[in-house]
Amino acid sequence: MNPILVVNDDMTILSGITSYLKENNYYHIAASSGEQALTMASGYDFQLAVLDLKLGDMDGDELYDKLLDAESHYTLPVLALIDSFDGEEVAVLNKLVTKGTVTLLPKPLDMSRFAAVLDQYGVTPKTALA
Repeated sequence: MNPILVVNDDMTILSGITSYLKENNYYHIAASSGEQALTMASGYDFQLAVLDLKLGDMDGDELYDKLLDAESHYTLPVLALIDSFDGEEVAVLNKLVTKGTVTLLPKPLDMSRFAAVLDQYGVTPKTALA
């Protein structure tokens, strides 16, 4: 089973998402920076990437490009988390949407809407081992 990649430099948001995923038995990898995500992502094909558009060390579109460069044989849908939709976020989003499937959700994240996006992409919890 392929994991979900969650990258956010806001520890409250990252913790909230990872808590939800753990409680609902989703296989995931979490990182608080783009560089950390790239290090942890080596060798994985992700079902979905939950990305902050503006990370401290790189923008979400740059991280997306680097993820795809490392694993060029697959497509990666993105759930982009947006704050204020300021000029910087719009610029990153404009670059990101030309590269693949992007769904937007505002911060603070509504977990019922998050669950609906997981369902939309066919992301399912891992099953218990027999």
